[in-house]
Formats: sequence, structure tokens, C-alpha cells
Amino acid sequence: MGSLGLFYGMSSIVEISLMAFFVGAIISIFIIIYRSTKKNSDEYMAFGPFLAFSSLAMIFIPANTVYKVFIGICNSISGVILKIFYK
Repeated sequence: MGSLGLFYGMSSIVEISLMAFFVGAIISIFIIIYRSTKKNSDEYMAFGPFLAFSSLAMIFIPANTVYKVFIGICNSISGVILKIFYK
């Protein structure tokens, strides 16, 4: 992460981490479902490939795009939750 911080800067490191968490969560859900059908007991997943993918993707994604997508997702989820609880 230190070398990525030197290359991208501090603000992009937060975006890289956020994107890596999202990509890792989405792919991990599919891998867990696949492993449960095969009765595989291997539970560990490496986080490094998700960081590498996110850092490469940040070369092509404009700055603050990940933040805007994250805030948009949070706003839409909170809108749904408020509609459910305050009917």
C-alpha cells in the first residue's frame, strides 16, 4: 500500500481500498456459493488480487468516481429503508 500511495496519492488510496472491498465482496459471494455446492472446506480468500485489480482499474477511472457511486448506493439504500420503516 505504501508504494501505491506514492504512485496514486493519499485520496486515491481510499478509493482503491473502497473499490477493492466492493469487488472482493461481490466476487466472494459467488465463490462461497460455488464452494458450498462442492462441499469444499477451504475458507480463506486472498485480498491481494482485489487490491491489484482495483489499483489497475484506478488508472482508467476518473478521480472521485468511486466516491460518487458509493454515495449514490448509500442514498438509494437509505431511501428504501426509510420508506420501509416510515410508511
